[in-house]
Amino acid sequence: MKDTTIIKNKNKFEKLLYDNEYFLVLFSSSDCGYCQMAENNIKQVLPSIPQLELYKIKMNTEVDDIFKKYDINSVPILKLFKNSEPVYTGFGVRMPNDLYYQLKSFL
Repeated sequence: MKDTTIIKNKNKFEKLLYDNEYFLVLFSSSDCGYCQMAENNIKQVLPSIPQLELYKIKMNTEVDDIFKKYDINSVPILKLFKNSEPVYTGFGVRMPNDLYYQLKSFL
């Protein structure tokens, strides 16, 4: 399984928006146990949805603009982007079955 790519600045995020039809972003924090659980559940689903890749944005001052733009005030939050727009938001830890059916409905 591929490692999760960490987006560390706004420029890399904007490149993702324009280079990919679909992608997932897990908004998280380094010291968040729930974020780790959420990431593990997402990784269980990804082999069943090969067109999706997971990226992670951790809370820090270099990405504050991204958190503000998408009104992210707590973590973990998962967003599915389609054609540069967020089309799905999952709050907290979602079970793999739940994630699969919710994400698949947007593809």
